[in-house]
Amino acid sequence: MAPEDDAITPPARKIDRRKESRHTVDGTATLHLLDPGIRLRGRILDLSLNGCQFRTEDCFPLGIRSRVEIEFQLDGLPFRLAGVTQSIHKRHKVGVHFLNVSERKREQLVELIAEINELRAVKPSHDATKS
Repeated sequence: MAPEDDAITPPARKIDRRKESRHTVDGTATLHLLDPGIRLRGRILDLSLNGCQFRTEDCFPLGIRSRVEIEFQLDGLPFRLAGVTQSIHKRHKVGVHFLNVSERKREQLVELIAEINELRAVKPSHDATKS
């Protein structure tokens, strides 16, 4: 292929393999790295039934497939879920895939995500009435 052909070839798109949609959230969180026994404080950025994204100011010291527990509180509900690191972005954002979620915790996640969706549906119409 000639060099000029490279210039017109569009970049490959990243394929999103998630089965569940992600919902943007913002709350304080603690990521417990089980093997070295380290706690990282940060924020939970998004949430789905299968996982979440966590951001920390610290540099994430491990790679993917590390066993973790993430602890956070949203809408007054405390969560502590076991998982495994699935992705790392610029050493400060970590994707966590939840493992072995109990039926009770899964039901709480379903309810929390439903509340997030309801708030999103109400917010645009509420903002429109302020004008």
